[in-house]
Amino acid sequence: MKKKTLIKIVLFIIYIVALSYLLFVAESMGRSDVHFGVNLVPFAEIRRYITRISTIGVMYVGINLLGNIIVMIPFGYALPSLFGAGRKRPILYVFVGMLFSILIEFSQYLTHTGTCDVDDVILNTVGVILGYLLYSVSHRKAKVKS
Repeated sequence: MKKKTLIKIVLFIIYIVALSYLLFVAESMGRSDVHFGVNLVPFAEIRRYITRISTIGVMYVGINLLGNIIVMIPFGYALPSLFGAGRKRPILYVFVGMLFSILIEFSQYLTHTGTCDVDDVILNTVGVILGYLLYSVSHRKAKVKS
């Protein structure tokens, strides 16, 4: 195994461990059954956050909405980096990222840590797409420089 590949794998594992801590343990992120809930209506929570931004607070809305996108950008970047970026793979990477997000939400449901929310899956999937696009852009620029 190449040293570069090993470094990518180690970084991905560190990312997954940090993400797991953030999603299931971090008390600062409200990880307790006090905030447990389920939302299966697409865009309901997103709409609620946006329409009640003055009540909820800009910072909390930003952390929730943007945070769910940002937290999955590394995942979307890592998949093609680890497994190659073929012409037909972007859909596969987005699908794997969406399944990973569903697994996270289902795990939160089973463990009562946080809210099981379809809107989180939507926002996480946007993050995966952005991560893949960042990979594609940086990969193209690296090819041009070569």
